[in-house]
Amino acid sequence: MTVGITESVAAQLAEFNAVPRVQDLYEGDGAAFYDRVVGSDRSEVREVLALARRAGGAVLDLAAGSGRLAIPLVRCGTRVTAVDLSADMLSRLEGEIAGNPLLDCVVADMRSFALERRYELIIIGATSITLLDAKDRIAMYASVREHLAEGGIFALTIAGTSSGAHLRVTEDQRFTVDGPDGAEEYLYSQQIVDDGTARVVNWARAADFVRNGTVTVLTSRLRVLDADILRAELVQAGFTDPRVYPVRASAGSDIVLLETSLRGEHRSA
Repeated sequence: MTVGITESVAAQLAEFNAVPRVQDLYEGDGAAFYDRVVGSDRSEVREVLALARRAGGAVLDLAAGSGRLAIPLVRCGTRVTAVDLSADMLSRLEGEIAGNPLLDCVVADMRSFALERRYELIIIGATSITLLDAKDRIAMYASVREHLAEGGIFALTIAGTSSGAHLRVTEDQRFTVDGPDGAEEYLYSQQIVDDGTARVVNWARAADFVRNGTVTVLTSRLRVLDADILRAELVQAGFTDPRVYPVRASAGSDIVLLETSLRGEHRSA
């Protein structure tokens, strides 16, 4: 497999003698496309707002992206620090609620960020933890411990049983995606790699597949995880055994939220 391109997309490129233009799903054109696909998704929003009300303080939103969770939090009067490795994503967030004093955007890696305060709630939504491998997750847990206030809540989401099953198979689908010039058809391709522990995802506009053309292929690499894996990791990393419960999600999606906090011996570490 060409790095970042699934075998299925590579075969279609070869059929049209087309050249791929590989683009990270969260940078540049990819950031704009990702926002088109998930920006209106309200999954997790109700549950995160409830957590923020219960936590009663500032929120740290890791892998905040274009603000699917941060924006409703800020609009409800919550102070939010939005951290993302993609400046393009955070630029879209800042443009949506420009100048709001409750929002701070920080370009940083969720594995190794260093901020000047602790937070009553730290969240990782949209199953973004699957961007990290096991070593990276350990580093991220350590950073969360350093920034979680005493009695604070750490919450993250992952695909549930039914949705998780779809993330463990190689498949191709076609989706209609709304855009500034109307609806467009996109090829979605997923290939399972590394003995089933990861998946490579591609998005490419169907109309771009023309003979001798150039096709923009948006790509991402994600780990295949479930709630049981993350529960064990959180306990090992010094958190309480998390409460796991379903969240409201779009039709056909199955998402669960893991809610935890620091164990007593780690609160003053």
